[in-house]
Amino acid sequence: MVSPQDLERLASLAGYDRMLTIDAVARANGVTPADVERALNAHLGGGSVAAPPEQAPSDAIPDVPAPPTPADRLDLSQYRYGYDPTADAKNRRAQVNQAIRCPTCGSALGIPDVRPIKVTCPACAATHTFTD
Repeated sequence: MVSPQDLERLASLAGYDRMLTIDAVARANGVTPADVERALNAHLGGGSVAAPPEQAPSDAIPDVPAPPTPADRLDLSQYRYGYDPTADAKNRRAQVNQAIRCPTCGSALGIPDVRPIKVTCPACAATHTFTD
């Protein structure tokens, strides 16, 4: 039903990654995620695959990872982070004397004392105007 290679891969994962991979393996093999979990438990414990797991009490809370925060959901692959060696960039860095957090994603931003100042976050591309 589930290949030994898939079971080894599942055994090396934990938490949310394991849950996603169990779902993918179940869809690929045409079985339910519960069947894959039983096979994995048998693989990890050395038991038989046919033994169904005991039902957990309905008031028990499963170990479910927290949902991702807005910053975790950002696709940062389109942004380039790098060192800018130009003289203009050196002058801008010399003027930085305050650090603030981007209200959208929480990234640290260095800004000068000039107010009002319009800042575009390099992490999420959100633009904010700071007045104080």
